[in-house]
Amino acid sequence: MTAIPNDARERLVGIFLVASAAAIWGTLGLVARVVYGEGVSFEALVLTRAGGAFLVVLAFVILTGKISSLKVRGRELYSLVPLGVVAIGCFYLLYFYTIGESGVGTAAVLLYSSPAFVVIFARIFLKESLTFIRIAALLLTASGIGLVVGAYDLSSLDIRTFVVLTGLGAGLSFAMYSVIGKPLTARLPAHVINCYMLGIGAVVLFIAAIPTLDTLAGLSAGAYVLLVVSALVQTAFAYALYTTGLKRIEAGQASIVATVEVVVAGFVGAVFLAEELTALKILGAFLVISGAVLAQVRLRKSRSVEEGTPPR
Repeated sequence: MTAIPNDARERLVGIFLVASAAAIWGTLGLVARVVYGEGVSFEALVLTRAGGAFLVVLAFVILTGKISSLKVRGRELYSLVPLGVVAIGCFYLLYFYTIGESGVGTAAVLLYSSPAFVVIFARIFLKESLTFIRIAALLLTASGIGLVVGAYDLSSLDIRTFVVLTGLGAGLSFAMYSVIGKPLTARLPAHVINCYMLGIGAVVLFIAAIPTLDTLAGLSAGAYVLLVVSALVQTAFAYALYTTGLKRIEAGQASIVATVEVVVAGFVGAVFLAEELTALKILGAFLVISGAVLAQVRLRKSRSVEEGTPPR
């Protein structure tokens, strides 16, 4: 029996880790909707998610004697600070607001506008050519989003324009995770990146949540358990899986593998939350996923775009 080469084994491990993280993230909406039903604001929810996960990662660093590894150089901070502010702070606020206003499946599909944003970033900042394939990817993504939100009939648009914009904003802010984070994985361990990212993001989210912190009081025991699960499993553990996987495969490959999230989110929304899953919405989700995959087709010919591909 032929042994699997080390490089291939590493890629398989990376694919498994990223797919696992994406599957976990696909359940975010379920926890969010249940907790929202208890009266918790989306700002308070994302604060507990990021803040709790930060404490878990920090405890891991301390207990394993790696506290000295948190001392980083100034050039790393120039990347870690915006990573926490944008890819955690802005992303969490926009994405969880969209979940509450539109539904789990719709929010996940809007999130996958992120590959399209990266194609645009590559054109503007990296001077990459806007090829036919990339234009096709943008059109597929735009068409898919239009079907999901019901833009084909403006008189009965399924969700408000503002909510569409917050969902696209979530895709834009999350696209920055790989744009900023991928280069960092070559210089810093995963626990260092996650510790700074979550800690800085938690500060931003605390400021945003101050007016609604009282919504965390007097909840049922089940709601508090879900908040802990959101911090421990859906955040700390999932980010550890993803960041570790990102070290083993290209960011473009990771974004393709992570489309598992849309499938899981759609299934969870339909089965557990009774969200409507029409044929047009399924087609729209398929078009968005196809656009995300197509956006990566030529990454092997350009390392610079490869570094800027959205992670999930």
